[in-house]
Amino acid sequence: MILHKYIVREHISPFLLGFTTLTFILVMNRIFILVWDIVGKGIKVTTVLNLLFLSLPFIIALTVPMAVLVASLMAFGRLSQDNELVAMSSCGVNSFSLTIFPFILSIFVTVFMIWFNNSVLPESNHKLKNLVIDIAQRKPIFRLKALVTIKDFDEYDIQVGRVDYKNSMVKGIKIFEKTDPPREIFARQGRFFQRENSIIMELFDGELHELDREQPTKYKKLKFEKHTILFPIDTASVRRNRTYRGDRELSCALLRNKINDLRLKKESKHSKARINRLLVEYHKKFSIPFACIVFVFMGFSVARRFRKSSGAVGFAISLFFFIFYYACLLGGEELGDRGIIVPWLAMWFPNIVLGIMSVYLCWRER
Repeated sequence: MILHKYIVREHISPFLLGFTTLTFILVMNRIFILVWDIVGKGIKVTTVLNLLFLSLPFIIALTVPMAVLVASLMAFGRLSQDNELVAMSSCGVNSFSLTIFPFILSIFVTVFMIWFNNSVLPESNHKLKNLVIDIAQRKPIFRLKALVTIKDFDEYDIQVGRVDYKNSMVKGIKIFEKTDPPREIFARQGRFFQRENSIIMELFDGELHELDREQPTKYKKLKFEKHTILFPIDTASVRRNRTYRGDRELSCALLRNKINDLRLKKESKHSKARINRLLVEYHKKFSIPFACIVFVFMGFSVARRFRKSSGAVGFAISLFFFIFYYACLLGGEELGDRGIIVPWLAMWFPNIVLGIMSVYLCWRER
């Protein structure tokens, strides 16, 4: 029992170090994205922090399994480097028995992460989506990007040359209005603001070009100092968007219900593709947490293979394996969504590969 407590203590520090470091790296990456996309566009700091907070569950879902791999590699790597595993074996201790308590702990972590992915993660994703909707409503100009045609509005296609998000001003405006006959509006600058259930765009110093209904070969050109366009907000559509849940906003129970509902309906190419996407998301909630168990044995087998590796090398090796794992996960998700690979295999493939690799390395080192 004392020996097993010693092994567990050897895992705690590397786990906390790996979890903290990896979470920090991914959080910083998320911060850079937010700085690029949001900061400087007039969004409050509290809103940015809320966006970051709601992004944390997704980050944690990835960093916990990786921290388990780091802990296993560094703990068993240190024991192997200091020849403690050899000393234990000479005393009659089966080296494989040293993985019993890490294995038991990994089961607890796996169960916790399954609950986390099923309960916490979908809700945070849903709240994150609704927060983005709130931002889009409070700052309608947030939808615009320079030199990108926006087709969010039914009757208008809008393109702007430059956007001042902080002051809700735009310059170099081109608008195609889908009237009969259609017309184009050009303006030197304009500004967006919201009033009740409408988005208002005021244009300054521009021209309106419209085909002559009576003489289609000619068109009218009207200059203006100020022109106002009203974009009504479809409140019913906004409410639907708020209540609607995407695949990553669903718990396992809701995913099963949607899958069963689709299977009861008449099968079509669209419904099959939708079922595949839902099944991929369903299996992902279990396959990623289960990686914690696989990574314990992966770390043990690799540490025994590279006996003279330092802690830094162990961390680098764990990073390599997790990059491989994550690449397989992303690729499997894409192939599973398309139906090229059955969804369960698409999500469990990296666990299967690394599990087989662990068994092989242990067999080689027996």
